[in-house]
Amino acid sequence: MHLTNEQQGMLQGNEGQAMALAMQTLVKVGKAFGAERLVAIKSAHLAGSFGSSRFKAYLHILDQFVAEGIRVRVPTTVNPRPGRTLGLLNRIVFSRQPWLERQLAQLGVTPNYSCICYDDVNIPALGDRLCWSESSAVQFANSALGARCNRNSVLVDICSAVTGYTPEFGYLMDENRRGQVLVKLQLDRMDPSALGYVLGRRLVNRVPVVEHYDFSRAELKNMGAAMAATGAVSLFHVEGLTPEAPDLQTVFDGEPQDVITIHQADLDSMHESQPQDYDAVVFGCPHLFYEEVIELAEQFAGCRVTKPTYLCTSPAILQRLQAEGMSNVLHQAGVNVVDFCPVAAFTPKRRSRVLTASGKCHCYLHNSEFGMMEACLRVCGART
Repeated sequence: MHLTNEQQGMLQGNEGQAMALAMQTLVKVGKAFGAERLVAIKSAHLAGSFGSSRFKAYLHILDQFVAEGIRVRVPTTVNPRPGRTLGLLNRIVFSRQPWLERQLAQLGVTPNYSCICYDDVNIPALGDRLCWSESSAVQFANSALGARCNRNSVLVDICSAVTGYTPEFGYLMDENRRGQVLVKLQLDRMDPSALGYVLGRRLVNRVPVVEHYDFSRAELKNMGAAMAATGAVSLFHVEGLTPEAPDLQTVFDGEPQDVITIHQADLDSMHESQPQDYDAVVFGCPHLFYEEVIELAEQFAGCRVTKPTYLCTSPAILQRLQAEGMSNVLHQAGVNVVDFCPVAAFTPKRRSRVLTASGKCHCYLHNSEFGMMEACLRVCGART
């Protein structure tokens, strides 16, 4: 691997032992994937936001960075909090949360605590190289924004954040961003999250191109998140909608390797045999955009939920809702508007049955069931 003089100096310990270990990590990852060089990144996003004593190696590395006075070299955001205050068990499991947040602050990490960093403080431009490690954020940056990012892991993300570099391979390369599979749609009723769930399972680690459909920004987020969760799909295109797919000829650069058709029955199969007894209904995985919260709030106006109901959004959006009084409206309906990660928050309570309209949440959360938005609203007692 070719390294610049600056990179070689970091590797040799000119900027301290912890920085040398970070550079060693990136070089080893790069060599494993055939990268010929390290390239500068515009931003980083960290997935290591859960303060659990089980993550000893991660916490130790952060401690080393802080002890040597290292700070991130590029704008760096971080994933949601784990819902430590939800109950006693969560407080025990995530007992290191306050310590973790202090360490991240000393490293100079932006305390956004959200998986939708691209909605506010970490917005990449077309072609920007990134080192992000949240699967749904990577998916949105690659697909909806046309930035360039691999699906990185915890520890690799912080190593790139403090050095400012990442290995050049995978989705940072032009040739790996071409479409591979054309996806045709024969649907009577669109459910983007269900579509993403199905596509992920059928197209593991491939690049699908969905024929033209006028998805909204939120629908691209929810579809991509489910795709990333079920099939490690880090990049998709939508004909005539996403930045790198103005037409099929451009995005494929030839004929597609495969063509598949998604039928209504494929989506309906996700929610045919659902039990009716749920302990909670969860919306927002990834975190809800502001406009999604407002749309849901209209369904809860004048109602009182019959099941514990959670709308998960970013701390910044929650603060906006509180300032506007909208959180009070939802509170009157019995709805909990929170800023934590539902997958982490409900995981310690493994006996709880959760209904969710999120394909990503359904994939990751034990004992959860998937329901279309209308079904979820009906179960928790909202107007539909």
